[in-house]
Amino acid sequence: MRPDLLKMKEVALIYLDRSGGLQKFVDDCKRYNDSKQSYAVYRFIISINPSDIAELDAALGNQILHKPMKAAQIFQSVCFIAIKTLSLIEQLQTEAQINIVLKPTHLPPLPSYVLSLCEFPLDYISQRFYMSEGIVIAMGTVTKYTQGARFLCSEETCPFSEGFNYIRVHIPGATESATVRNDFVCNLCASPLREDMKFRVLGDKQLVEMVDAKSLSAFQGYSNNKPHFRIQSFTVFLRDELSNKMKIGNRYRFIGIPACIQNCSQVTVCIEVSSIQLCSTSCISENFKYLLSLTSSSCWRFTAILANIFASQVVPPGTYNTLKLSILLSLVQTCDRDRETADYLDLLIVTSDTLIYI
Repeated sequence: MRPDLLKMKEVALIYLDRSGGLQKFVDDCKRYNDSKQSYAVYRFIISINPSDIAELDAALGNQILHKPMKAAQIFQSVCFIAIKTLSLIEQLQTEAQINIVLKPTHLPPLPSYVLSLCEFPLDYISQRFYMSEGIVIAMGTVTKYTQGARFLCSEETCPFSEGFNYIRVHIPGATESATVRNDFVCNLCASPLREDMKFRVLGDKQLVEMVDAKSLSAFQGYSNNKPHFRIQSFTVFLRDELSNKMKIGNRYRFIGIPACIQNCSQVTVCIEVSSIQLCSTSCISENFKYLLSLTSSSCWRFTAILANIFASQVVPPGTYNTLKLSILLSLVQTCDRDRETADYLDLLIVTSDTLIYI
């Protein structure tokens, strides 16, 4: 074994021990072992703090950030040795049966780790972690996908006609046909492989359509000072424990791996999400939240009350409601913290007494 690879495995074990991940791994193994059921794939989630890893070993930290697939193989080897040494799962036979899912807690706050779909795929030819932010505009139902499958050689005299030598697991960006199809061949005798259907492992999958948060600037109206750009939605995949973790209309910050999926002559850019964080809405006062809860039975009552009482020190309540509602929309969509989209809402107002037409 290469010395650098051996060192990274040692560092991976040290990190798991110090971070508490090793104890969680042992607990997960106990649940598998207690079930007394033989699985084709044993799935383990490992939470990774890139900063802590980089302090222990820069090489392993670089692998996690830029080559997560290879980093997962390092943790896979460490976990397999731990299972065999401590006899954690009696049913486990081969290292290929272990599916390691790395979930980084955060990424370095540098521009190169922020996903820019305008430049994709020119600058994103490698599958690594990026962070992005968007607003959910559509969600699909939760469906099933193949987490892993067991294949056997169709030639009965071949040593690989039994056992768990051919295990295929889902990797980020892969389609269902990349995991399960009927044209795989044995590496030993070149005979076709057949799937052992009773060992197929299924998981949950959900497709979510999101748009960049800058799309909100479309509600601010036309401005000569604002650059023109086109907003296009993008698809993210939520799998297993992340299914149903998003809601339409909410703004999320997430970490994932982008990939291109070829569908006939069309190429679709998607992102396999590994962690989700709801963007803070702490700027909304408790009084507004309480008012919203009281008026939730009607889709118009909340905005009507706000427009009615807005600027009551200047104009009597109940007058110029359309104008006041437009000004409120402008205030909501204008944020000093977002310099790129901060602008005023242009209004054309024709008035006669208290009647306002826009």
